Parts: sequence; C-alpha cells; structure tokens
Amino acid sequence: MENIEKVNLSVILPTYKRDKILCNTLSQLLKQNPAPLEIIVIDQTKTHEPQVRQFLDDLIAKRKITYVYQEEPRANRARNQAVAMAAADIVLILNDDIVIDEHLIGAHFRNFSDPAIGAVSGLVYEHTDQKAYELPAKFFWMFTGWMYFPLNFGRRTEVINLNACNLSIRKSLFVESGGFDENFVKTSYDDSDLSLRVHKLCVKKEYKTIHDPQAWLIHLLEPTAAGENRPSGYNEYVIADRHTWKTWLYYFFINYGIFSAVEIALKLRRCVFR
Repeated sequence: MENIEKVNLSVILPTYKRDKILCNTLSQLLKQNPAPLEIIVIDQTKTHEPQVRQFLDDLIAKRKITYVYQEEPRANRARNQAVAMAAADIVLILNDDIVIDEHLIGAHFRNFSDPAIGAVSGLVYEHTDQKAYELPAKFFWMFTGWMYFPLNFGRRTEVINLNACNLSIRKSLFVESGGFDENFVKTSYDDSDLSLRVHKLCVKKEYKTIHDPQAWLIHLLEPTAAGENRPSGYNEYVIADRHTWKTWLYYFFINYGIFSAVEIALKLRRCVFR
C-alpha cells in the first residue's frame, strides 16, 4: 500500500465470529488501487484461530490496519465507534464477508468529486451474479416502496435506500444524521432506518444519494448460528421470533407511525393468516 496512491476515505469493517473469511476480506482491501487512507477493524470476536490471530497481529504491527476490540457483539455500536475514529472525510462501511476487485475504493471515491453527492450505495450481488434492470412492483408502494430497490440494480440512479454492506458517505453527514440507531440489536432494518434519516438530511442540505453499479461487491452471506445478532436468514413461516418482530415493529413505528398499519397488516397476512 505504501507505493500506491491513498485517497481521503476510511474503510469501516466491523467483524464478528469470522476467521478465514475475514482474512480474505482484509487481503482484498489491502490490494486496492487507489488505497484507502486507513482500514478500521472493529473486532467483536473473543477468540480467533491461532493463524488468524497471527495474521491480524502482523497487520497491526505493520500498521496496515487500525484494530479495536469491542467486547459486546453489537454491529451498529461498532460502526458508530469506527466512524467516530475515522480520519478521512469519506467513510466506506462494508461487511466482513465480501468479495471485491481492486477498484472498489476508487469506484466509491470518485463519486465524491461531485460536491453535490452525499452518499453512495454500491451494487451488491446476493444469491445471483446478474444485474437487475427492472424495478419490482413493490418499489412503487406509497411510503415504503423505496425499501424494495434491488441491490443489484444495473443503472446509476438516485435512491433513498442505502445498504450498509456497501455504503460510502461523507463523515459529516453520517455524524449529523445520528449514525446507526444502536437500539437495533440485530442487523435488520438498521440500514433502512439510517437511510431515511440520511435522505431527509440530504434533501435539507441539497445533497444527492446515489446507487452506483460500478462500486460493486459480492456479499457471501456467510451463515451464522441461531441466536446470533445477525439475521440468519428470513423464514416467512416463523412467527414466534420475538426479537425479529420487535426489531421490525420498532423500525416501522418510529419511522412511519400510523402509516405503518398497511405494512403490519401485510406482515400478519403473510406470516399468520396463511
């Protein structure tokens, strides 16, 4: 990285119970051209495999990464802490289970040469390696349709939806928006909640929020154990997961109030009255 141009962007990488896949993600980030100003790893894993621990220790010793251990596994607290530490004006928030090429940093950063752009949501491939070019019918729903914007959409466009798996944003906007709501213990709807607050702030300050398909990555959706504070796959038949229901209801009530009634009715229809 020392011989490669560095840009004014800090990578935010929270990680939890990942070993080999974390090493792979970091190795890819260290090959970026241009390179980020820094890579901040917020590690919530109590114990790593010996070879992984050695890999991380070597990167720390060589000052390739800024490493922080957070005892409580809570992704949104980790993200907020890392952004607060960031030295760059632009922060790029990523997941720890991704595949990228060497141009991801450059693809995100060049957007911010336009002073009117406040945040960029990059394209995310999940369950497919194909781009989508049509918007689903749900996208046109009143109030909540924006949430159904396909993450693999193949055209550059303005959006409200900002996916925390592949999101760059001006640090000042992130801080002013309040960052991630740490009441979302599970990483579900937390980025939708952030999206709404960032969107309202950007409208007020005359910034744009952009979906850029050139800033792409593959999200591996590495499986997690039941009970972890990540969503471990959505099962439309499960109605007794009180934590998932609490997260879902919390999101809609704080953002939509009485207007969330339609979404709640549809949820009950799909999960209960079937």
